Amino acid sequence: MAENTNPADAGIDPNTVRELQRARADLVSVREELKRAREDGDAIRSERDSAIKARDGFKGQLAQQKGDFEAKLAEAQKETETAQSEAKSALEQSKTQADAAVIRAEAKAAATRLGAVAPEDVVKLLDLSAVKMGEDGQIEGLDDVMAAAKEARGYLFTVPAKPGTATGTTAAPNAPNPGKPVPFDARKATPEETAAKARELGINPKFLTS
Repeated sequence: MAENTNPADAGIDPNTVRELQRARADLVSVREELKRAREDGDAIRSERDSAIKARDGFKGQLAQQKGDFEAKLAEAQKETETAQSEAKSALEQSKTQADAAVIRAEAKAAATRLGAVAPEDVVKLLDLSAVKMGEDGQIEGLDDVMAAAKEARGYLFTVPAKPGTATGTTAAPNAPNPGKPVPFDARKATPEETAAKARELGINPKFLTS
């Protein structure tokens, strides 16, 4: 047994001394365990802080990626909407131009039917803004515009000759029946027409003029 050398233990029962020594040893052991526990706790807290930092960093990356994705998505949607709008405008413009071309062509035909001397010039003078292409493809308002134009600019139009109407000393011939050839009249035929008819019949042109 080790001899007690601690002066504070002098005159104390040896059993008590031994108990004190064990208590001191236990206290040292507890202190060491507490130290190790604190060290372990510090290590755990350090790992926890690192994990939190990594998590926050990951959250930041996710937020950045989300923001970038949403920005690109918004840009793509904007480009799509712009492309759709431009395509719609181009389609409407093409339709407007096509409708305008059809209306001008119909106006020229109408001017011709009304006896315009120069149908193209008449069309150039017309205000066709009120003429529209209907949903059924029919032109609306052209008759009124043409009637007003003829009334306001009658000098641009002539009265079409009617078949069989006498003009001066010459009577206009009746319109031939469809499918029937017009009889050859040597008295009214030109020299070229007479020569062509003679070639067709295989005779001398003089026989047609005699």
